Amino acid sequence: MKKIAFALLLTLFIAGNAFAQLDPDDDGIGIYLDPCACVNCLELPVGDHLGYLAITHPTSELGVGGWEATITVEGPCAVTEWELLGNAINVGSRPNEFIVGLGEPAINPYTYPSVVVAIVHMYIYDDTTPVEFFIDGIYFHSIPDNSQPAYLDGADYDIIKPLQQIQGSADLPVAIINGDCDGVVATTNETFDSLKALYR
Repeated sequence: MKKIAFALLLTLFIAGNAFAQLDPDDDGIGIYLDPCACVNCLELPVGDHLGYLAITHPTSELGVGGWEATITVEGPCAVTEWELLGNAINVGSRPNEFIVGLGEPAINPYTYPSVVVAIVHMYIYDDTTPVEFFIDGIYFHSIPDNSQPAYLDGADYDIIKPLQQIQGSADLPVAIINGDCDGVVATTNETFDSLKALYR
């Protein structure tokens, strides 16, 4: 409950500074440090934290019917759980690979145009070294001649749409914790202490 309350407070705080999603393009995918997909770079202390895997601005009117991606983390961070949202099953068998089917399309019940498809539970064990998240396509990708991550159109499961990372490359991080935010198109670089100071 404390994590959810913190995530909501963090979202409200960040919304005051930057009230828009980072990636304005259609069919984006990224790891964000808030559920509205507004923050992908932040300073966090040692401890347990949450991240959100979101598909931003999906062009499918009925949401996400499934998704595929390879997600890797570099730096002093232990991923303790990937919490898939919705009626989801992951049939990916390779390390860090997700091939997720959904029993019914995932949509966003709120006004911001993103669909959170998973929550990453992580433990930061050193706050002096950056943690970076990367997203790539899967080994046997579903779209011929396109190695990007992808998702199933919620309106028609026969339509597979490619997803793009915020920087347009699998070689560049989609999120950074405790590092230089210049490379990930961040709208804010607030510290955890400055956030806590607002509520003292």
